[in-house]
Amino acid sequence: MHYEFLSKVVGYLLRQKRMELNYTQNDVCKAASISQGQLSRIENGARIPSLLLFIRLCKILGCDLSIKEIEKHLLDLRLLEKEEKEDKKKDT
Repeated sequence: MHYEFLSKVVGYLLRQKRMELNYTQNDVCKAASISQGQLSRIENGARIPSLLLFIRLCKILGCDLSIKEIEKHLLDLRLLEKEEKEDKKKDT
């Protein structure tokens, strides 16, 4: 499994849930006792949270991100990036 894909998917799913709840990054950071920079890096896919932090963030956001859900989004992202690469090859 490629970690860059995993970090993008986890970050995307957490950001989407936070935005659905109309929480600011600051709201989540205070509840999770983490810095805004740390949450920003997670949401942007630059960092994968530890399992403990991931569980804490899911609890704060009231979500249950199962492995199956993460895997589905991971496969969708891989397919999308593959299509983008193929489109770039066609353009050149």
